[in-house]
Amino acid sequence: MTTPSGDASDYDYPLPEDRIRLLPPKIREESRLALVPRRPSPDRTLSFARISDLPGILKPDDRLVVNDSRVVPARVRARTPRGREVEILVLGPFEEGSPLRVRFLGKGLGKETRLSLFSGRGEIREAVYDETQGCFVGEYRGEVSLVRELEAEGEMPLPPYIARKRRADASDRERYQTVYARRPGSVAAPTAGLHLGEDLLSHLETAGIGVSAVTLHVGLGTFRPLSEGPLEAHRMHSEWYEVPERTAKEIAGTRERGGRVVAVGTTVLRTLESSRDRSGAAPRIRAGSGWTDLFIRPGHRFGPVDGLLTNFHTPRSTLLVLIDAFMGGDGRWREVYGRALSEGFFFLSYGDAMLIL
Repeated sequence: MTTPSGDASDYDYPLPEDRIRLLPPKIREESRLALVPRRPSPDRTLSFARISDLPGILKPDDRLVVNDSRVVPARVRARTPRGREVEILVLGPFEEGSPLRVRFLGKGLGKETRLSLFSGRGEIREAVYDETQGCFVGEYRGEVSLVRELEAEGEMPLPPYIARKRRADASDRERYQTVYARRPGSVAAPTAGLHLGEDLLSHLETAGIGVSAVTLHVGLGTFRPLSEGPLEAHRMHSEWYEVPERTAKEIAGTRERGGRVVAVGTTVLRTLESSRDRSGAAPRIRAGSGWTDLFIRPGHRFGPVDGLLTNFHTPRSTLLVLIDAFMGGDGRWREVYGRALSEGFFFLSYGDAMLIL
């Protein structure tokens, strides 16, 4: 059970701009990797490697769990009834069919609006700003499905700190996407998975390390900054997830054989924790789907997840709070982040990574 702990200001730190990589590395697995012991000891201390070293760092019978959600090119230009062009970020849901209830973000819009999209082939009607959800909610109607139009004409929704420096280009369609992305639905990449290329996944399989998939469509809940004040005052926005039956069985089998379960990214860890069965003596992961607004913070009791591969996150973010909780909630993340900065690591979405194990 999570206990109230800390304040948003406890998760602030200085991040120099030159430590933020605006373009991805040429090769996915060339990123650097900080090896962080989840429970440090005299013979288990912070060290450094490369993502390409993962097959030798992990052991046979270990299992990586990845998020197969696909980023939708959801940033698109629209026109108001008076012909003014605006840019919006469509948050989904990204389903087939029309009409479709959708959510979106946009600046310079009134509390009620109507928008034309895709050169008049689609429109959003009766959109009203919903204070509770923190976005506009309206009805999309179009000649073809919204997700197909976005795939054809939309722009990849790069994080704001990158978008302020440059527009998304054709290369981002490939690199701001995991190689195993399958299910359209996210408006931000599950960035830990950006490090895993096809060759590396093949080497992991050869080394006897399994890979299983879950889905969590990344939305507002993941990238909204912490609310000011006590952590318990922050409310996560709900995001849709699914744990397939096969994945639940593979995780259980890995644990039975003595292997370790490593979540690739905070979205995977939140998914597994949201689907955990707490009724038995031994925690297990249940198959199923639903919506989660789980905010993991210090005091959270984790289930059958042994490790976490993750990027270095923005100050005052829920992701940083999760990292602290997974490392024991003692603030040790500050030492790790400080060392990574002094070692020249890059931070945020296109940056380097850490493995907490």
